[in-house]
Amino acid sequence: MLAGIYQILQTPFDEEGEIDWDSLASQIEFCMAAGVHGLVVPALASEFFTLSDAERMQIVEFCAREIAGRAPFVVGVQGINLRLAQEFARHASEHEATALMAMPPYLRKAPKAAVKAYFRGLAQYARPLIVQNAPAPIGTPLAPQELVELLAAEANILYIKEETIPILQHINQILELDQGNCAGVFGGANGIYLVDELERGACGNMPAGGFVDLQVKIYNSYRAGNLEEAERISFNLLPLLNYAMVYGVSLHKYLLWRRGVIRSDFARDPQKIGLNADDIRAVEALWSRVASDAVDGYPLL
Repeated sequence: MLAGIYQILQTPFDEEGEIDWDSLASQIEFCMAAGVHGLVVPALASEFFTLSDAERMQIVEFCAREIAGRAPFVVGVQGINLRLAQEFARHASEHEATALMAMPPYLRKAPKAAVKAYFRGLAQYARPLIVQNAPAPIGTPLAPQELVELLAAEANILYIKEETIPILQHINQILELDQGNCAGVFGGANGIYLVDELERGACGNMPAGGFVDLQVKIYNSYRAGNLEEAERISFNLLPLLNYAMVYGVSLHKYLLWRRGVIRSDFARDPQKIGLNADDIRAVEALWSRVASDAVDGYPLL
């Protein structure tokens, strides 16, 4: 069973925009030190849409070698249509993927019948499939009843990553409607609702941040029955999560860079919003609220 904090790996680039393989390896080691329960790549937070098909496959192969079975490895296989997504799924299945994850076709919005056929087509591989229920305009979101019907239709469709607002109510509804086919529901949204998601029965979260070590602590504290500790860390982290909801990859890469995990905060995302001097002052001040709970060896430099 997949459960816990499954970090979505950022794709590190150098200042020229080329993939920085040493920084990717360093990021994996940071995640191992943080005690992540699994790793995910390439997904939205990995800027997969800026990668060539060859780069996507190279990243999967590289991460499979670096992870080397130390944690479950989920591979994002989304494509602009089923045929292309199946190529990624086939490749991932040949390179140590524990599970596959896909959002719906993302360039041209597909009708719901086509979305359901797309996920059923991706369920034909001998790997659990996670349906990433991405919100519009990125995806074609499915209602809880439609997701439950997909889970019942294919044995390999086992998990949902629910990101469509209202996320918490949708987690409730999926689990209430499920007839024993759902192995778990993951949350997303940078982990901003992590404790609430767990309270409603989620199996974990797939965050994207430079503070995954804190989110692992929140999850582990909750599972150990220490809700007070989980909420303490969560409340201290919330202001940084608010920044992450606005700045996305720019915030995550900045923190990873400042913590010495990656060598550059360069992002290819053409819609990225960079941090200005006031943002940086605020983020670094907010870090002081959570620094004592960060994993050893990765302070804000």
